[in-house]
Amino acid sequence: MDYTVVKQNRKTATIVISDNLEVLVKVPRYVTKRQIEAIVTKHEDWILQTLENKKQLIEAKDWYYTKRIMYLGKYWPVELIIQPSARQKVDFTQKGFIIVSDGSESESRQLMEQFYRKQAKEQLTKLAYRYAKLVGVQFQKITIRNQKTRWGSCSSKGNLSFNLKILCAPQEMMEYVVLHEVMHLKHFNHSKEFWKDIEVLMPDYKKRMNYFKQFGQNFMI
Repeated sequence: MDYTVVKQNRKTATIVISDNLEVLVKVPRYVTKRQIEAIVTKHEDWILQTLENKKQLIEAKDWYYTKRIMYLGKYWPVELIIQPSARQKVDFTQKGFIIVSDGSESESRQLMEQFYRKQAKEQLTKLAYRYAKLVGVQFQKITIRNQKTRWGSCSSKGNLSFNLKILCAPQEMMEYVVLHEVMHLKHFNHSKEFWKDIEVLMPDYKKRMNYFKQFGQNFMI
């Protein structure tokens, strides 16, 4: 069994299974390698069962296994067509997604991520220009990243960064994230003035902000 040992200033040992199915054995600094092996052996059944349970939960939300993915606030079916000799691509129609690939999981996931990344860059850039004009600011460039929880950020150099998983949310929710980061070009903080200016342009911003707190953990690409 693979596991990572983390020695810390702590009094007891504990085993943690991370969201990416990594086994972390956290122990006091004085614990020996033999003692760590004994701890893992003692809890091996629990570790294996927990790994299996977490894997099943992940697969229950993973579009590749469920063959349905959230896009712009709605779940769409995903059809996988295996054609190794054809051009690998993702098409989005009124009926859902069609992936033409060599049949491998890694290729299918890569194609889907590329589709979301391209759409995110196009749609979020348009929104950023719209809100930058309303706020009276300018940004330098936009970067799209695949992050776990952070939806967006704004650097001191005027660069905006957005999570491609935002494409899972409805249009009006995407607008809130973009306005939030664009507003940081005017207020590089979360002061009262920041929220006041947000509210002027988006009176229902709290509702949109809460959407990500409620449903954001279900976004997977």
